[in-house]
Amino acid sequence: MSPRRSAFTLIELLVVIAIITILAAILFPVFARVREKARQTTCQSNLKQFGSAILMYSQDYDEKMPLAITHINEIGPYTSQANNVAEFGIHMEIMPYIKSREVFHCPDDNGFAGLIQKQSAPEG
Repeated sequence: MSPRRSAFTLIELLVVIAIITILAAILFPVFARVREKARQTTCQSNLKQFGSAILMYSQDYDEKMPLAITHINEIGPYTSQANNVAEFGIHMEIMPYIKSREVFHCPDDNGFAGLIQKQSAPEG
């Protein structure tokens, strides 16, 4: 008798690869939805912290709200660093009540680049 080798046949290997491919096709959309839900939760948390900071500010300053200005007049960190000027705007007024600058940025926010892409997309 000759010794028998135990190895996978080509058919068995292809079946295993097909099963893995089918499972991946099923699970990838699920992972994408979970990731999107996590982004939404992060954004909701940021908005809650932002609102809480404004309320704390108003309590400390005799029920007055932070100075409201338009985004045109607001000077953020990038403009401030580029032009060597002080930052100005509501984000700076409530910064003592917020632990991180990331509160001002939601994960799905693409800034003006995303807005321009949406506006230039053809409607159909």
